[in-house]
Amino acid sequence: MDLLGTLAHQLQQLKQQAEQIDLKQVSGKPQNWFDSTLFSCRSPQLTDYVIEAQRNLNHLQHSALGITAKQRLVQRLSEQTVALTRAFRNVDIRRKPSNKVHKAKNLVQQISVSSQQLYQQLSDTQEFERRLQDMIVLANRENAPDAIQRSLALHARLGRCRKALSDIERQILDLERRN
Repeated sequence: MDLLGTLAHQLQQLKQQAEQIDLKQVSGKPQNWFDSTLFSCRSPQLTDYVIEAQRNLNHLQHSALGITAKQRLVQRLSEQTVALTRAFRNVDIRRKPSNKVHKAKNLVQQISVSSQQLYQQLSDTQEFERRLQDMIVLANRENAPDAIQRSLALHARLGRCRKALSDIERQILDLERRN
């Protein structure tokens, strides 16, 4: 089963658990379960928040989004998954989740962490590429005797940086294809 399929399965199981929680009459249940910046949903029903996370996952899987939009959506989905996991830990549920559910939750967390790390690494490397390009422009403006040597060394570093960018983008594409 692919990673997004596993996440979809986990969210379906969380939805079932949330429905059971919502059926229980819990005194003092919060009006809104989560911070308004994390979920657009405003409901006393935990199930509604799981459904929102499922919609975000579906949007990620089936929409033609740019890499920046995907990065933001993966980040938001990751934060929502963490918040939902905390909410389920804090709710008194008589039935303990099965080992499969626990493994799925761990897998989802690992996926979101690895995708976040890849996108962060991509962003950092792109920033480094921009700084190298600026340094090359400055080196080309200099009339110092070692300016050519410095410019060549910077171009070599820029080449290695672009190779690293290509490798990171390939890893992201591989991760997306597996999902």
